[in-house]
Amino acid sequence: MKLAPTQTFEIQDAGQKQFHRFVLLNTGTVVGYYSQDDTCFLEWFKGNEIVEIKVDEIACDVFETPAFFHFQNYVGLYSSKNDVVILYGESNKNIPTRISITNHLPKTKYPNFDRPLSNYHSAGNTDTNIIPILFTDAGMLPIYAANLQVDVEKGTATWLDLKYWNNKHLIPLENESFDKPQKPFTILHALNKKNVSLLYGIGDRDGGYLKPGMEFSELNAVDEKGMVKETLFSLGRLYKESKKGGKECTFSSSGKYAILTPAFKSDDWKNKQKLLDLDSKQLIDLELPKVLSDYRVIDHNNEVFLLVNRHPNLVFAGTDSIILCKAQ
Repeated sequence: MKLAPTQTFEIQDAGQKQFHRFVLLNTGTVVGYYSQDDTCFLEWFKGNEIVEIKVDEIACDVFETPAFFHFQNYVGLYSSKNDVVILYGESNKNIPTRISITNHLPKTKYPNFDRPLSNYHSAGNTDTNIIPILFTDAGMLPIYAANLQVDVEKGTATWLDLKYWNNKHLIPLENESFDKPQKPFTILHALNKKNVSLLYGIGDRDGGYLKPGMEFSELNAVDEKGMVKETLFSLGRLYKESKKGGKECTFSSSGKYAILTPAFKSDDWKNKQKLLDLDSKQLIDLELPKVLSDYRVIDHNNEVFLLVNRHPNLVFAGTDSIILCKAQ
């Protein structure tokens, strides 16, 4: 698949902004989520207009940044520190809606205390109003996923489940706490597609994410407990041998693709991204113009692809340019 650029946005003062995520809405609007000191901002890119919104309705702790998500042309923020959802509609960006959550997630059980879950700064994607929120547990990377159903008309949100990779038993949400997994696997992205949960996870790490010793990385469909029902794609291990391998994965906002990116330049894909069509399970090669060789595809929606520069290993490292592309 060849991609051709249709529009470019330059980010002003990019060096002062720590971007956590960019998403592409169905309308073609790009929304960036970033923090600066102890304040969070949303930056909206559409046509010739760039609108910046300061987030005042929810605390933005640099160590516990609120989770950013989007659905049905809303973008939202959730913070486990105050257990509330704030929604921003594209047509009325300056007047956010506060959504109360009707129930609470249980805590993880430790010998002498229970620890509340902490949200990861990025959530998964959805094609409904059920958003997969990722949680950490005393670490930097998420190991839990919970589906949050948001009812905009009623102004309420409800937790539907809580799962971890290959868990064999349901975690009752009415319980005060639950036993943490013996060997937690990292969940780096999630997608709720036609009410089926898809997770991209890595397991058996002995040296941390993107270190030799990661035994596997897989894209799986899981049930409500977290048990693997189907492996859609195995992205390989990070080899201890001389040639490094392994792929990273994020799900597109359209729910159509898993975007697969080599973790290392010496990968067998020669550092080129590919798409996995989630319906046909077919791999699609991507071909970018030479002028975009520094860019990565990070999202897709309504036949438009979103590319950014300076995005190694799923981290925005001074990203200052956004490009929209279409397939030729």
